[in-house]
Amino acid sequence: MHRLVNLLAMMAAVLTLGAGLWQDWGLLATMKKMILSYLGMFFVAALLTLAVVLVPMFEKQPTEDIENKKKKALKAS
Repeated sequence: MHRLVNLLAMMAAVLTLGAGLWQDWGLLATMKKMILSYLGMFFVAALLTLAVVLVPMFEKQPTEDIENKKKKALKAS
């Protein structure tokens, strides 16, 4: 997942560089915008990745599975 997040952030920085070259921005303005686009996309992609990873933790398990686990635990003890 880290590689995907980093790839998306680098793509944002490269697109910003392309826009800077196309619109003839200055070097410092282009570098500032590249850094901001990289960091912004990195944090947004990281938050989305975190959300995707955490979603299964909040899903409810079917009640049958819980009851079967309780029965097995009672039989084991």
